[in-house]
Amino acid sequence: MTNTITNRQMVLILFLTMTSVTIVQLPKTAALNAGVGGWITLIATSIIFGIAAMIIASLNNMFQGEVLFDYSSKIVGKFVSYFLGVFYLLYFLITSAYLCASMGNVLTQNFFLKTPAWAILFIGMPFYGYAAYKGVTNIARIFEIYGVIFIVTAVTIHVIMLLQGRIENILPLYIPEDTGQYFSAMKNVIIPFLGIEVLVFIPFTKANGKKAPRTAFLTILGIGLFYALVVESSIMMLGMNEIVHNNDPLIAAIRQVDLPFINFLERMDILYLTVGFMGIFAGKSIVYLAIVEFACRLFPRVKRAVIVIAAGAAIFLLDLLILDINSFGAFFNVFAIFIGTAAAIVIPVLLFVLAKVKKRAGKIN
Repeated sequence: MTNTITNRQMVLILFLTMTSVTIVQLPKTAALNAGVGGWITLIATSIIFGIAAMIIASLNNMFQGEVLFDYSSKIVGKFVSYFLGVFYLLYFLITSAYLCASMGNVLTQNFFLKTPAWAILFIGMPFYGYAAYKGVTNIARIFEIYGVIFIVTAVTIHVIMLLQGRIENILPLYIPEDTGQYFSAMKNVIIPFLGIEVLVFIPFTKANGKKAPRTAFLTILGIGLFYALVVESSIMMLGMNEIVHNNDPLIAAIRQVDLPFINFLERMDILYLTVGFMGIFAGKSIVYLAIVEFACRLFPRVKRAVIVIAAGAAIFLLDLLILDINSFGAFFNVFAIFIGTAAAIVIPVLLFVLAKVKKRAGKIN
């Protein structure tokens, strides 16, 4: 199966994957931990994760046509390669469960009040599974359509929020005495930047070229700026006090948007979340695909269709289990700081350094 993407598709995959669910509570997280300087925290974090994305893209360029599981065996040996394969497989399983829990909470608490979360999950599973079965190339084509619609809609709504909000709610933009707090809060906004690790199972070709690492970095920086826009526009609409005491501050802020000249758009939150479903679909699909891709390499003799079905069953059962665990969100916050950072930054950086050393020594072609 051909698994290639263009740099434009890479941009949209990263954007939809990273913004699929996390932005709903991002204003509250940023406000609680960084106050009015949350935008500084987000941009600083985006630079670090942007460098990590650039490193993963550089690794993929060094070993064109291969993914992390393939080229890691050349760098650190087959045993460590299989260990990394299992690590990422379990990592994406847990991440899938987090996406499910977050999605379920948002939908059942704000829109489908009488619909059980498991029913929403069950309806979506065949679509996620089909997308995973078709592979990276086909998902990337879907993302091209979804991505453009989501970006245009989201940016437009948040710009309107900036125009209708109260500028005094976000002033002063920077308090020098709180600089330390802004940077210490970076650990609290790691989850919104997890997603760059999807690049570890997407092979690059010559078509991606030397621009791919730079494109990956600029994409993550752009996502950081988008997050800052989301946070600042939400605070302008609601005020800092209401933001920190609201479980879904983004939805509450969007509900304050008033467009009297467009009668059929009286509920902007419905429009935003309808388009946002695309991001949720994208996030679940790409994580499902990650699980399938690593499982296919760990069990090469098993047919892809069998792995897709088995992965779907495992994802569904784990998601059902997580839905009944109220403390899972707190667990995932700790999980993201350590395991998420290892998956997105530490492991790719170590592999990159070792690959460079071995290439210079002539041990890798």
